[in-house]
Amino acid sequence: MIEKPIVAVRKTQPATVLDDIRIAMENARFRDFLDPSAPVILKDNISWHFPFLGANTTPWQLEGVILALKEAGYDKIVCVQNETVVTNAFKGERLNRYVPIFENTRYRFCTTSGNRT
Repeated sequence: MIEKPIVAVRKTQPATVLDDIRIAMENARFRDFLDPSAPVILKDNISWHFPFLGANTTPWQLEGVILALKEAGYDKIVCVQNETVVTNAFKGERLNRYVPIFENTRYRFCTTSGNRT
């Protein structure tokens, strides 16, 4: 029998957003579904390489998920980004302010075409 989906919602504010993301992930029981010995692939959303908060993954969402995973012992984390005719993944990671997150968390970034940073 298929279990019902788990949805976690948490009200947040700038001062607590990273911790609130971790709590929401814990409430959604992410450890029950992710094997800590397997690579975890994160697909951030860059609909356009320009920063549009409603269309792109925000830097604090990406950082919060990475930090929560690392804190829980997941050390094989990789971001995969597709390149399209309207999106330049490397321009998008820079303009959406992902680069400092990748550098500070030693997070690996690659595109579906195989380019890596």
